[in-house]
Amino acid sequence: MTVNGDRAAAITTESPPPGYSAVRAWTVTAAVVGAVVVVFLDKALLGLVANPMRAELDLSSTAFGALGSASHVLQVAACLGIGLLANRISPRWLLLVSGVLWAIGQVPALLATTAAAVIVSRLLVGAAEGPVVPLLHTMAYSWFPNERRGLPASLITSGSAVAKVALLPVLTIVIVALGWRSGFLVVGLLALVWTVVWYFVGRTGPYATDQPKADEPAPEQGPAVRWTRLLRSRTFLTSAFVYFAQGALAGVVFTWLPSYFENGLGFTATQSGVLYALPSAMGIVALILVGTLGDRMLRRGVSSRTVRATAGGIVLAVSGALLCLLPWVTSAVLAIALLVVGYGFSVTVNTVAIPMVAELAPAEKRAGALAVLIAAGSSAGIVSPLITGMILDATSSPTAGYTTAFLLCGGLLVLASVLFALLPDPRRDTVAR
Repeated sequence: MTVNGDRAAAITTESPPPGYSAVRAWTVTAAVVGAVVVVFLDKALLGLVANPMRAELDLSSTAFGALGSASHVLQVAACLGIGLLANRISPRWLLLVSGVLWAIGQVPALLATTAAAVIVSRLLVGAAEGPVVPLLHTMAYSWFPNERRGLPASLITSGSAVAKVALLPVLTIVIVALGWRSGFLVVGLLALVWTVVWYFVGRTGPYATDQPKADEPAPEQGPAVRWTRLLRSRTFLTSAFVYFAQGALAGVVFTWLPSYFENGLGFTATQSGVLYALPSAMGIVALILVGTLGDRMLRRGVSSRTVRATAGGIVLAVSGALLCLLPWVTSAVLAIALLVVGYGFSVTVNTVAIPMVAELAPAEKRAGALAVLIAAGSSAGIVSPLITGMILDATSSPTAGYTTAFLLCGGLLVLASVLFALLPDPRRDTVAR
């Protein structure tokens, strides 16, 4: 039998470590997915209230784009600071604090009479949500070995799609019926509910420390693994670049996509809210497909470089290329199809880049490394909504402005994806540390 076959057999038959419980593992994963639902429902909320908020507060496209960017300003700093702090303080408790702050951060927007109050709200919520994604992945990964993290990563990322598919149409109806402030009230209440649930079910699993295989040497420990080498490795840098590119696209989608459907393609506010869910519905399919197939290939002995970098990079490059076609499309149906498939498959970056960085980083630095990766995506969200607003104010028609923004985001994603497909090698960079 081949070496790869022996390795795959060892992986398949390996006994779980002490303290492992499949029920607990999937319960924690379900709670983690619930947190992502709340986070991304909040991110999508600004796009849903765009038109009524702009009309009431008398905001230009550039000013509203600044509101979208405000959500990411403190998010980057909090993601880095608290994500690195998770190496010293339990991620469980940090997530509890974040949950409380999500709810409190909705209050200024709920009571807002000026744009300044909304900016304060988005800054507070951004600070609370900044470290959430790396902490959630760290908690979930503590219950799964490396070769079984693709499916949990897919489910975690699917939480954002669930928020849009299952809840956004309902939230849209609430906003249309009760006003744009009601959306912030609903999200705040959901954040409080999740915080209570997490207090009772959130626990760290036995894979929080590295578990070497029987045929592998023990991993290098502690201070011997330097941050500079980890963060300067080609695997990390290309993962951060592709995550940045997809983060720029996500920033535009969360802030402007409902407005594109309404102002660019001529749909009503309610129709736009329903259409907003379609790219995320495709995202669920893409995530489960890529995550499940990737885990299966890894268990059969295929290298992480081939599964996550090469194959994952090709998928991401195709999704970016589809978005680049939008400026030349005149059919609303075809434009929606390109957006659904292009953005839907772009979110698979979470099933390849995040597990790859988690594989690269030793356990004691995993939360911090993931925090830096997520911060890269969040930093893109600082500029992309604002730039889109400026493009909209400068172009002759809303449709031209929106499609130009998608062209720029798609082109950046193609470039980053090609580099991601060619350059990473976590096994090489792990040895080089």
